[in-house]
Order: sequence, then C-alpha cells, then structure tokens
Amino acid sequence: MESRFVSAGGLRMHYLEHGAGKPVIAIHGWPETCHEWRRVAPLLGSDYRILAPDTRGHGRTEAPPDGYDRAQLARDIVAFMDALGIDRCPVLAHDWGGIIAVKLALDHGDRVERLCLLDTICTGWPTFVQYYYWFMDGDRAERFFAGHAEDFIRSVIGGQRTSLSPPPECPFEFQSPELTTPEPWTTEEDIDAYVAPYRDGDHGRVTCAYYRAMEFHRVVPDPEAPNGERYEPVSQETMGAWWREQTIPLEYLDYAVEDRHKRYDGPTLWLYGETVADASGAEVVDGVPRGDPAWDSFSRHFPNLTAHPMGGGHFFAEARPEETARHIREFLAG
Repeated sequence: MESRFVSAGGLRMHYLEHGAGKPVIAIHGWPETCHEWRRVAPLLGSDYRILAPDTRGHGRTEAPPDGYDRAQLARDIVAFMDALGIDRCPVLAHDWGGIIAVKLALDHGDRVERLCLLDTICTGWPTFVQYYYWFMDGDRAERFFAGHAEDFIRSVIGGQRTSLSPPPECPFEFQSPELTTPEPWTTEEDIDAYVAPYRDGDHGRVTCAYYRAMEFHRVVPDPEAPNGERYEPVSQETMGAWWREQTIPLEYLDYAVEDRHKRYDGPTLWLYGETVADASGAEVVDGVPRGDPAWDSFSRHFPNLTAHPMGGGHFFAEARPEETARHIREFLAG
C-alpha cells in the first residue's frame, strides 16, 4: 500500500492506498492504525481503490489538542472524502473505526454507499465489557501507556503472555488472550507498527481523549418520555471510582443517546467475532446476535442488515485476511 498525506478540513491526514478501481474507505480500529488493512487490501483486487486513513491523532495523522468526539471524527472522514474528490462510496470499519463509521452513516448517510462493520459496536458496549471504565479513573491510563505500551500491544494484539498486572492496574486480564487473539498472527514488524505511535507519538493522550469524549447514560423505560425511554447520565468520576474499586455494576450504558433512533437504510454487513458473541451469551437469530442492548441496537439502526460470524478473534481482518476479504468482496459486489 502506498503511503500518502492530504489536508482534510484543516487536518493533515495520513493514509494508505491500494488499487485503482472504485474508491472504498477503510477505517482502522484501536489500538491499531491504517497498518491494519495491509493484509486485506491487496486481496480485494484491482476492482477497488482502498483508502485507509489514520484517524485523528492516530498513526501519522495530526494530533490536535481537541476534536475527538464522535461527531467530529465522522466529519473528519467526510472531509477526507471531499479532499480526494469522493462524493459517495462504500465504507469498511473495524472496532473504534466502526464507532466512527456508525456516526458517519447516521449523520451523513448520503455519503455512504454501503457499510461493512467488522467486530464493532453501535452506541454502547456489550454488558460484559467493562474495560472502558478504566479510562475514567484519573490519569491511570496515561501512566499505564507511558510505561507499558509495548507489553500492552504484545498482549492484546500479539496474544503473548506478559507480566502486566491484572485490573484495576490494566484495562484487561492479560493472562487470557484467547478472546482477542486466539490465533496469533503478528510479526515483529506488526508489533513495532502498533507500538511506535505510543513510543514516539501521542497515542496515549489521543486514546484517552477518544474514550473521554463519550457521555454515558443509563437507558430507563418510561412510557411518559419520548420514544418510551429516558436517559440518566453517569459521570466519568463515578465510572472511574467503580473501576478503581472494581465494583462496576453489570449494566448497559449508552454513549450516544442522541442517535438511538436514527437509521441508515443502505446495505449493511456486520462481520462479528464469534468469540465475543459467545462471551456475551448472545442468541443468534437469522445470523444476527441478540439479547444484549449493544447487539440489539444493530437492527434498530440498520434495517437493511445482514451478519456473519468470524473466527480468528477480534483482529480477524489480520488473522484471517483471505476469509475477511472474501466476505467484503461479496458484499461490495452487491
């Protein structure tokens, strides 16, 4: 993939490009960069021009002091498309890239021809996922990234066992890498590509900014309220205390109540990691996981939804690029 830069809405964005056909935007997840797409892009053939930007503050894209809320991150992708002269195209997105792409589709649906979401969420995490509380506990995350970035990447992406302490010091239980990386796939080049932005750049601050820009709410049934529900804010201070004391209640929190009843009507494919769906206790109905509010939101937001389980863990685009590319090709062919 060719490395390029473009000025998009005043933000200097880095991106990788491959192919010369129909443009397709590919948005990376966390804790990755556009490096994530180097295995899949060549497998999509000459029919597609894959454009994989580093999102605001990640990789080699500029890291301004602010602008890390979902709405701005989605506008960054619109500006990226404008800068490249793209009016409308398909969008692929993994993990945090999916959070951005969901906002893009809900607010700028006329720019999204079709949407492929890879192991991501819409407007809230599955109830059993709690690591995001870690970011709310003072400066714990900044201190962790400053001292343990390489072990973090080797654990969560590389599937390697490390000497990292368990929560609350760390965001995950690193002695059990099976959920994210049951099939180790990384090379030392991959590890360095994902460690370098923490070691040499500003990824620690930027990562925290992404999570802390979210406003979390309980969703409470209320027949007197619009849409039959009201929203109770949960402060970041409260979430941080719950993490610090490891007393997090088993409840769903929504980080996008302003979007709960928006829809994107275009074709949407959800490729989800079967290990995460299994861990949530999901019931699969017509191929779509259900039973947790995070999963149920997909059908609410995307009425033209199809879904397919994927093996290989959370990073299946890199662990199983051939299988991933096959599903994407079939979906893009429409």
